[in-house]
Amino acid sequence: MNAGPGAPCKDPRRLRSCIHCLAWGILWRPRCSSCFDFARRNPVGTCRTCGREIPVRDGVCRLCRKQATFIAKWENHGYDDVDLTVAATTGHQLFFAGMESFRGSTPHGNPSHAAAAASGLALVAAIPGTAVVQLRLCDPPRDIRRASSLTPPRDPDLLDLLLGHAGVLAERQGWNTFTRRQVRYGLKLLAACHEPGEPIKTSTVHALSPLQIPTRRMLHVLHTADVDGLLLDDHADSLTVLIDDRFADLPAQLRQELQVWVGVLRHGDSRRRARPEATVRTRLALVGPFATEVAAHYDSLRQITPDDVTKWLDRCTRPSDALSALRDLFRVLKAHRLIFANPTTRIHRSRPNLPTPNPLTPQALQQIGRAAEHDPELRVLVALIGVHALWPRQIRHLLLTDVDLPNRRLHLAHTDRAIDPFTATAITDYLTHRRQRWPRTRNPHLLVSSVSANDDTPVSPLWPATRFQNLPTTPGQLRQDRILEEALATGADPLHLTAMFGFTAETALRYARVVAPELAHLTP
Repeated sequence: MNAGPGAPCKDPRRLRSCIHCLAWGILWRPRCSSCFDFARRNPVGTCRTCGREIPVRDGVCRLCRKQATFIAKWENHGYDDVDLTVAATTGHQLFFAGMESFRGSTPHGNPSHAAAAASGLALVAAIPGTAVVQLRLCDPPRDIRRASSLTPPRDPDLLDLLLGHAGVLAERQGWNTFTRRQVRYGLKLLAACHEPGEPIKTSTVHALSPLQIPTRRMLHVLHTADVDGLLLDDHADSLTVLIDDRFADLPAQLRQELQVWVGVLRHGDSRRRARPEATVRTRLALVGPFATEVAAHYDSLRQITPDDVTKWLDRCTRPSDALSALRDLFRVLKAHRLIFANPTTRIHRSRPNLPTPNPLTPQALQQIGRAAEHDPELRVLVALIGVHALWPRQIRHLLLTDVDLPNRRLHLAHTDRAIDPFTATAITDYLTHRRQRWPRTRNPHLLVSSVSANDDTPVSPLWPATRFQNLPTTPGQLRQDRILEEALATGADPLHLTAMFGFTAETALRYARVVAPELAHLTP
C-alpha cells in the first residue's frame, strides 16, 4: 500500500479517498472525477447540512446531495421530493469511487429496507456539531520510506508542536547535529502521511530505520509529547517474540499451560510479584528444552511423572537450576488447578561448588596494559575493575558527581574510597576523550557510548564486555585477579576482604582459601 497522499510516486494514481465526497478508490487527483466536475460548475460555500467549506449547489454539497438521493430512492420518493438535509440525521453512506450507480439498484418501495436505512444500519451516525471524517477501510502496516519531507503536513499545528518538543529534548540531552536533523526529517515524514487525530504506530516509526533515522529518539519525542493518543504501541517486544517462537511447535494444551506460567512470571498475580525480564529469560532457557522433549510423548504437563523429571535432571549440565525452574513451573500450575500433583515435590539436587578463582598470567596482564595505553575507555575500565574491583554494573551506574578528582575520592553506594594516581589519570584522560567525542552530551553518567550520549541512561550491560572483546580475559576475571592480589598482600585475611570489597563471609573465605589453603577447614 502507498504511504498515503502526498508521497512521491511514479504513477499519479493512488489508493486514497476523495477530499470532498470521501469516496475510496484509485484516484488521479485528491478529488474524484465526479467531485472535480461538480466543483467546476458550482461555487465554494458553506454546506447547510454538514457545515463544510466546499463547492455547493442550492446550499448543499455533493456528498449530502448523494445521501439525500440515496434515502429518497430507498423510500420510493420522486426527485422533486428530496430532503437535502436528511444527512444531518442519518449520516453519510460511504461508497467506492466510480460505483455510485450500484448503490440505488435495489428494489424501490421495500418498507423493511427503508426502515433499515432510516434506522442507521450500514450508515455512519452523524453527531450534530462534529466534522465529517473518512473512516479507515483497512489498516495494513504502513511503509513511509518513499514519502517526502517536503510534502505539506496534514496537521501543521501538531508538526510545530513535535518539532518544538524535539528541540527542547535535543538541548536538554545534548543531541548532535546529525541526530537533530534526522529526527526533524522523520517527524516531517510522519506528518506528511498521517491525518489529524490519527495515531502513529511504533511499527511505522521502526520502518524508518533504513533511512538512518534514530527511531529511539523519535519514539521518545512522540511518547513524551503532550498529545493524548498520539503514539500507538503495536510493536511486539523481543521477549514476547521469543516466547511465541519457543512454544510454536508444542501441543496446544501444553502450550496453554506454559503460557499461564509465563504470564505469572511476567505480570505476577495476587500472591506473586512479577519477575525481572532477565529472570524470565533464564527460566525459559531452562524449561524450554524440557518442554520440547516431553512434547514428543505427552500432550499436557498433567502427564509428567517424577521419573520423567529425574531422567531429565540426570542429563542436565545445571541440574539444580533446572530443578528450581521446574519447581516454579509446577507450583504455579498447581496453584491455578491445571495439574493434580507436583512431580518435583520429593526430588532434590545439591548445588555445585562455586568455581575456584584463578589469577591471571603475567602475559595476560601485559597484553591488557598494552591495549589500554591507546584506548581511554578501556583504560578507565581497567582502573576501576583492576584497582577498585568494581562490578561492571557498578561502573555503568557511576555518575560524574561520584568522582571527586580535586580531593581524589570515589563515592560509591555505601563506601567512600581514595583514588590512586593511576585511576585519577585514567579518569582524567577519559573525560578529555568524552568532551572531544560528545561535546554536547548531557548524560550524567561517567561512562557514555554513542547511544547513551544522546539521552540520560547508562551504557548497556554488554558495553563493558565489548571493550575486552579482543583480550584474553573478561571483566569478571580481571576483578577476581585484583581480589586475589589483595588477599595475598594482606595474608589472606577474610575480615579485611569483607570490609574492603563488601563481601559476605562465605565469599571472602572462598578467595582466602586460594591464597592460604590451610583455611580450608574454616566455615562461615
